[in-house]
Amino acid sequence: MDFPTRRIFHLIVFSSLLCFQIRAQAEPSGSVFFIDNPTRQFIRTPSQNDVAQSRSMSLSEVSAAVSVLLGFAPPASLSADGSSKLNEVLVPNPFDRPRAVFMLEVRGVGDPKLTDDLDNTQLFDAYHSKIIPGPRKADIQIPDEDQVSVVFLDELSEDRTDKEIRNFASWLGGSYVADTLEPLNGELIIPVADGDHVKLHMSKKAEKDFALKLLVLSQNIKRAVDVHEHLAQSIRRPAELMMGSFDGIKVKLLELSSLMRHHLHSRNLC
Repeated sequence: MDFPTRRIFHLIVFSSLLCFQIRAQAEPSGSVFFIDNPTRQFIRTPSQNDVAQSRSMSLSEVSAAVSVLLGFAPPASLSADGSSKLNEVLVPNPFDRPRAVFMLEVRGVGDPKLTDDLDNTQLFDAYHSKIIPGPRKADIQIPDEDQVSVVFLDELSEDRTDKEIRNFASWLGGSYVADTLEPLNGELIIPVADGDHVKLHMSKKAEKDFALKLLVLSQNIKRAVDVHEHLAQSIRRPAELMMGSFDGIKVKLLELSSLMRHHLHSRNLC
């Protein structure tokens, strides 16, 4: 994965960190990060011995951990080994669960250096585990759907505007220079770690699609936070599951790969 794409991946994670509580990011045969609430601990802090060991979980064990964090019992089908892994991840207090889970899947990340970078960052304390290759999906088992509020983060809405892009850039501490001749055709600049920045030229389809997907994700996250704050005032507050996926990296890499193959074919190199 090229350096600009690595910076973009960190931007997605950092953008999500600005917004909420427990998050889990997973990709089959990839990695999952359980990122804890900054003021209350629900996830175990790995010891130095744990850090040195290679941890792994199946998707069914990840989904079981989500069910427990929502305040429900793990599924009866969970194996003894799976129960042991949940004990390694979760603080052992069944009467104190967050009952709110923000779960974001970031697709198309294939560079192990990214997970190493996140492990070493000081932005958050996270429990990191590899995903064991296996079934590509696992259901989160909920005993009563009426007890859970579900908000989907990848719902699309109406057409975007330059003003929304500019406000989004400003929220992230960046800038957007609009094209005076054509809407949504300007240059989006977003600062990331170490004084670096991501520059997206929206005249290029892959970068425009990526920027718009990132904007929609941020707007849906804000909507989920609004729902959370409203439910927090309820007398009988339900558990909350905010879930979605971001495939902007995957789309961008496929576009770049297609352009590269076209370039090589034009030169009779492949």
